[in-house]
Amino acid sequence: MESIRKIVREVLMEDEGSSDKVAVLIDGTSSAGKSMTANLLDAVPFYEATDPNQWVVIDSDHFGANDTQGIENRIKYDHAGDGPNKNAGEEFHEEMAQVRKGKFFDDGTPAGDRGMTTIGFPKHPHNKDVIDGTDWRNWYMAQEYKYGGWKKIIFDDIGNGILKYVPNVKNILLHAPIHVLMQNIDERNKKGKEPRKHEDVLGHYLEKYEATKSVPDEEVGHSVPITKKDLEYRLLSSGVNENYVQKFLSKLGMNSDGEHYIKIKDSYLTPGVQLINVDSKRTAYLDKFNDIIKNI
Repeated sequence: MESIRKIVREVLMEDEGSSDKVAVLIDGTSSAGKSMTANLLDAVPFYEATDPNQWVVIDSDHFGANDTQGIENRIKYDHAGDGPNKNAGEEFHEEMAQVRKGKFFDDGTPAGDRGMTTIGFPKHPHNKDVIDGTDWRNWYMAQEYKYGGWKKIIFDDIGNGILKYVPNVKNILLHAPIHVLMQNIDERNKKGKEPRKHEDVLGHYLEKYEATKSVPDEEVGHSVPITKKDLEYRLLSSGVNENYVQKFLSKLGMNSDGEHYIKIKDSYLTPGVQLINVDSKRTAYLDKFNDIIKNI
């Protein structure tokens, strides 16, 4: 058994160091159009793929869901190494479940025993490469990238934490202007499939973007102007609470009348990021994405 494990580890290490992988991060708020963009490449979820050379999607939601598939995706990497306990994988999976609930510190001490709310990961050999300040799902995404055997990967996420785990990723930030974003959410919710709360998506938006009075370069912003009054109307028309709308506009930096523009926050801007602004017809942006992929 030990010899088999050794062989498997050697194969995995060879795959991890492979130089022929292509990885693309499609970052953006929920409902920005990331799935439609991935569909352009006929990409499928990694757990449905049969060909290591086809485009696969590794989505943070693939590891965050608590359905049967999500649990299977996580437990695949919730192993404890080569210890004598044959149930170590299952035990570590339960440990990680407690981490997600905020019950353990990095040395395994229950949070309640310390009277604190700050948490880390439980003490475990496979947590040595966990990076602080990233979404816990990014760790799983990185494991699937390293050991899944796929050659062409699309990371689909609402953040860019995976960039800290995986080097040489083509970083694409998909920006759906507010009116397009509201349209996407409204259409999605009418279909009743995985509905989204407007406020949750707008919260993601605030993490990435801010309003400015200056016209930004297309590389870092959207040069199409919008007024506070127009944006307020679009949000209220989608049923967003008026009190929330006012707070959102203030946090976005739109506190006065006149034309504003949207740009990536300096705190969110990463080297090499390529911004794609989704057009109102939601078609032209796909051509831009396709051009980027062809030139990788």
